[in-house]
Amino acid sequence: MRSGGSESGFQMLAALLNGINTAEDHWDKIVQEANRHLVGPALYAWLRHRGLLISIPGEVENYLRFLYDLNEERNRRLRQQSVETLRVLNEAGIEPLLIKGSALLMIMPEHRLGSRMISDLDLVIDKNNVERSVGRLLGIGYQPLPEDPGPHAYGKFYRPADVGSLDLHLRPPGPAILYTESEPLHSIRLEVMGVRISIPTPVEWVVHLIVHDMILDRRLRTGDVELRHLLDCREIFDLGYDIDWDAVRARLPSGRLALARDLFFLNLQRLAGVKIGGSPAGVLPDLLFSRQIARQEYAAYKHLDDFGLSLLRAIWKPFKIVAANQR
Repeated sequence: MRSGGSESGFQMLAALLNGINTAEDHWDKIVQEANRHLVGPALYAWLRHRGLLISIPGEVENYLRFLYDLNEERNRRLRQQSVETLRVLNEAGIEPLLIKGSALLMIMPEHRLGSRMISDLDLVIDKNNVERSVGRLLGIGYQPLPEDPGPHAYGKFYRPADVGSLDLHLRPPGPAILYTESEPLHSIRLEVMGVRISIPTPVEWVVHLIVHDMILDRRLRTGDVELRHLLDCREIFDLGYDIDWDAVRARLPSGRLALARDLFFLNLQRLAGVKIGGSPAGVLPDLLFSRQIARQEYAAYKHLDDFGLSLLRAIWKPFKIVAANQR
């Protein structure tokens, strides 16, 4: 973090999300940063939980409450959509695995329903149940979207009156090596709101967050920070679950996966206040974390870093083409 000068909006936002109010009269910076990271509703929920709303300007509180209330209403409608969809799948004997924000949506307490911004529903279906699942979705009005869902998903579906689309996954996002046929998906079966679902075990949930953040969204390479994923991980604790950090390490044991894991752990510890047991990160994760913070706090550094990434991609592209032609 920055020292010897004024704090950045990102630095003050991270401090607030850890219960430390250093904002003073810089709320415009904090709100701008919260909107950029899509955590405005989460910031309001956290300030309310810690009793800090009385210490912020009235217009800021009103704005954050407005964001929270709108998001709460959207999440309520999204949850109704989820329950309707899951009930229809349950009637066909299908119990999906809910991942990412969809899992939180179903187990989050009512007083925190508006804290997480959720774009769509993410359901993992066994490949043997795909045709039946699609038939059921079409039967209640879902329509397929033409966009490519990626190698881990079957497709995206929507209904014009819904607030969010639905992604039908064949496995959780991330490298396929993590989800071999011989390795069952680690999950917990629940009955919630009259429907039967599975959610990831705490360890697997953290693994999903790491590989989605660092590998799928390429933040290990780009150096960007996703506060929502860090707050999702902290939410697992707030819901009363324990996380075996050594088991997370065992799931992501070496190479790029281990580096992604250690950098995400540093993000959790230093930006979200999550205590993680076990061995500390090495030199390279520390350097990558410093790069992340520099990109957040210094526009000139970010522009220079982006230029360097573009240059490296341009240099590397011919080698990739040659390698592909030699296969």
